[in-house]
Amino acid sequence: MANDWPLVGREQELAFARRALADTEVCGLLLTGRAGAGKTRLAKVLLAELAAGGARTHWVRAMSSASTIPFGAFAHLLPGSAGGTADRAHRLNQVAGHLTRGAEGRRLVLCVDDAHLLDDLSATLVHQLAATASAFVIVIAPHGVSVPDPVFAMWKDRVAERLDVGELSRAQTIELVTAALGGRLDDGAEHRLWHLTLGNPLFLRELVQGGLDSGSLSGADGLWRWSGALVATPRLVELIETRTDRVDADERRLLELLAFGEPLGSEPLVRLGAASVLASTERAGLVVSERTGRRLNVRLAHPLYAEVIRRRTSPLRQRDTYRILARTLDMTGARRAEDKPRLVRWRLAAGLPTDPQLVRAAAETLLRKDFPQAEQLAAEAVRLGGGFAAKYLLAQVRIAGGRHADADALLAELAGETVSDAQHARVAGTRARNLAFGLNRFDEAESVLDTAETAVSGTADELVVARAALRAAEGACRAALDLLGPVLDRTRGDVLRLGALVVAAGALAESGRTEACLAVVEEGLAITASDASVPGARVRLEHARVVALCRAGRLEEAEDLAGDDYRDAVGDRWAPALAAAAASLGTVALAYGNVRAAIRRLREALAVEGHDQPHEFRPAVLGALARACAMTGQPPAADLPGPLGSWATAWACAARGELTRAASLASEAASAAESAGRTAIAAEIRHDLVRFGVLEFSSDLDGPLVTVYAAHARALSSGDAVALDEVATAFAGLGARLLAAEVAAEAARAHRAAGKLGSAVGSAQRAQSWLASCPDAATPALALLDTPLDLTVRELEIARLVATGLTSRAVADRLVVSVRTVDNVLHGVYAKLGISGRRELASVVGQPEVGSSAADGP
Repeated sequence: MANDWPLVGREQELAFARRALADTEVCGLLLTGRAGAGKTRLAKVLLAELAAGGARTHWVRAMSSASTIPFGAFAHLLPGSAGGTADRAHRLNQVAGHLTRGAEGRRLVLCVDDAHLLDDLSATLVHQLAATASAFVIVIAPHGVSVPDPVFAMWKDRVAERLDVGELSRAQTIELVTAALGGRLDDGAEHRLWHLTLGNPLFLRELVQGGLDSGSLSGADGLWRWSGALVATPRLVELIETRTDRVDADERRLLELLAFGEPLGSEPLVRLGAASVLASTERAGLVVSERTGRRLNVRLAHPLYAEVIRRRTSPLRQRDTYRILARTLDMTGARRAEDKPRLVRWRLAAGLPTDPQLVRAAAETLLRKDFPQAEQLAAEAVRLGGGFAAKYLLAQVRIAGGRHADADALLAELAGETVSDAQHARVAGTRARNLAFGLNRFDEAESVLDTAETAVSGTADELVVARAALRAAEGACRAALDLLGPVLDRTRGDVLRLGALVVAAGALAESGRTEACLAVVEEGLAITASDASVPGARVRLEHARVVALCRAGRLEEAEDLAGDDYRDAVGDRWAPALAAAAASLGTVALAYGNVRAAIRRLREALAVEGHDQPHEFRPAVLGALARACAMTGQPPAADLPGPLGSWATAWACAARGELTRAASLASEAASAAESAGRTAIAAEIRHDLVRFGVLEFSSDLDGPLVTVYAAHARALSSGDAVALDEVATAFAGLGARLLAAEVAAEAARAHRAAGKLGSAVGSAQRAQSWLASCPDAATPALALLDTPLDLTVRELEIARLVATGLTSRAVADRLVVSVRTVDNVLHGVYAKLGISGRRELASVVGQPEVGSSAADGP
């Protein structure tokens, strides 16, 4: 990383400074702002510009060690005789004259850094040079400190202009890091760096450098991610310590209380006798107060202050600090919902006796917003003897955190400690889902359920819900919903019902029963709002809702919800939520046709830290990613298993120009989806068949999107260019811009075939306009924009395969036809196009991006 970061986000400050430098009435500029805001960096840029323009420039830095020495800051610019015994006025004139003569007729510009540390004579010299217009003086001083009177008088007497240099905005912060790293941050790293630095460029630089040095910040393919703990450079620690160490004992105690417990209400702090300390630290810029509702809260002025203070506080003092915090919160009665888990955490950290049931309850409260703390509290509840409920919660937390093997070991242990059929069924159902979705051991999951069903008396709904989840994961949506129906009929708003609703939501989304899915999601979310004891339930419900809306053609609604879910997940920093939200955004992007964004988001969903084991929607994400890659003309290297894998493989074949094979695989996948009750998926695959050249469409569903699918097949079958234009408009109205562009390309071809060249141009232009929001898209239908009119679909397929270098034998094997058929078709293509052979094909029909070569066949 370069030593000097680019200057970003300072256009207004530079413009202000340049106007001051150009104003003959102004002879100075006072730069002030918080430490690290970039005052010195801005001044250096200005000085470099002035020097390049011919000015004589000097940099002066005041230091506390020289603050008692006359002209101490200017010593390096003065001759040896400047420190004589002459009176004050004579010495000032002597030094000023030396500096002005040294400019040799050029404009003299002085920059004084840390001007609050100037000795009296140096401060007077700065004022005199500016007041007499002998030099232009740029003075730098941190915000909130007292500067010597002569320096203050420059601004007060309007000799100098004042410029407050603030922190960067979030957008400017990200722009700066992107420019420095040469690649963009992922959303998690962006969120983390912004909230830790709050736009302070110096803090930002040191954190980024620390992340690079430790490997916590790493980049691949132009994208930078942050994983692991914060690593501050020694320089950053020293900078913050310099700021926070200039306090007395009472102020230090307040800073420690805030570092371990912020935000704190001002009222209990005042009761502890900290009123004067609060005032002094706020004046010093170390703490800030802010009103939240009716409560006046106090926190440290910068998040990194807390990081450094916590690091420097000894374990014994930490325990004492937590004792004070617990006592402070007790004084207010812990009336707010967020107060109870804080009180439990502080009591535990202070070594005070704490009821394990309260600890477990606090862990459940924190499951949504502070997952690492929830896991710590759950483990502590087990250690304190919380019994079955505490152990079961810890197992759930481990599952939700991606620690599936640890969770399975705990659940296996817990299975031997159950004392009722209900407990046994709950443990077995949870273990089966963890084995299947966390460890990809579906056979063992089935075995666990089989054993449990024989061990419990009667029907155990926990086991039924787990079995339904396995059926849904296999794609058997109809079977899953049949299992869940009786459970939902006999349960009400409890945790068991929530589990059933989660499974039902996903199955209903794939079945195309949109309104039923949305109703289930709404009910499930209402339960999670009052009961957070099922980690991940909200995540799966939200993802199912987005999928259902996409399959119903309600893309804008889906996009808004997915964006909200993603922002929440980034803030919560919980891997499963981030994986699901990224998958939702990828699903929406693919439905829009923005394959570039879809690939980025779907890869993010698969690469989220701590989620390298299969999660419940991982197969669907892998399939969507494979299809998105194929839609760019870059098919994945390996085929995926299962019906969704066949669908993805069909798209890989289409990307290689093998439309016949693509249609065969897609037809098989659609039939399998229909048999399993995945009607919405089947409808989408059936429409992909239309995109591959099979001019038929059928579906048991209705709704806007399916209606347009059917209209597309009819218009394409009849060759009705006007109808195709209408279908393109309908797709665009739903937001499916890639489909709109494909149909418009087909319309342009139909118009040209009918001799209506003006209409053809208009349709082609519409296709290109929609493609502008579908970067990297390269589907078979889009090739029609650049291919000859006279070729049939089969002729074009064979011509494009041969154009890649394949032999007739290889093409025949791929299309399951005879070599004679391939050669006959080729001769017809040559005659229609007026070319002599294979070598000219690529320039006429286009050569798709493929992984094949002539070596692929005989």
